[in-house]
Parts: sequence; structure tokens; C-alpha cells
Amino acid sequence: MKKQDMSRRSFMKFGAAGMVAVPLAGLGWTTTAAAAERLDENSAEAKALSYVHDATTSEHDSYQEGQQCINCLLYTDPSQTEWGGCAVFPGKLVNANGWCTAYVARG
Repeated sequence: MKKQDMSRRSFMKFGAAGMVAVPLAGLGWTTTAAAAERLDENSAEAKALSYVHDATTSEHDSYQEGQQCINCLLYTDPSQTEWGGCAVFPGKLVNANGWCTAYVARG
């Protein structure tokens, strides 16, 4: 009977450790996102969508004054006011003041 109590105790101990580990695992993903590389305006992917770091310098016909990455629906975290993620450029950071042809106004 003692052996069974020990295995139950071990199970509870490891189960509790697992419950603590799950929320902490997300911290690693946040750190990875923060370490993402900034999108290069001269990269093929940026040029394909006429991306610029400063929307006011865009010469594309589709650009309208006031459109910026930070107020685009595809900008993944509007609380990031300098550089943030974009659904169009996974793994890259775009300038909050930037713009590209994929712009969709945030409702």
C-alpha cells in the first residue's frame, strides 16, 4: 500500500509542475517574437507589396494619406508603436509608420 501512495504522490507532484510549466511555455514564444528581424525594404517580399518604412514616402497609387501599418488590420499588435508583427510578413517586424499594398483599414 505504501508503494501506491508514493506513486500517487509523485503523480500529483509532477502534475502540479506540469500545470505551472504550461503558462510559462508561452513566455518563450513572446521572447522569440520580440527577437524577430525587421523587414528590409529592399527584400523581394517587401518590394512585391511596395512596402516602405515611412508611409508618407510611398509613391504607390493605392496609398492614401493616413494609412499606416499601425492602423492596418494585418498589424498583429497595435500596442507596438514602433515595430510590430504583420500577418503578411510572418517572422518579420514592420515599422508602425510603414505601409504596403496589402493595407486593410482596421475597423
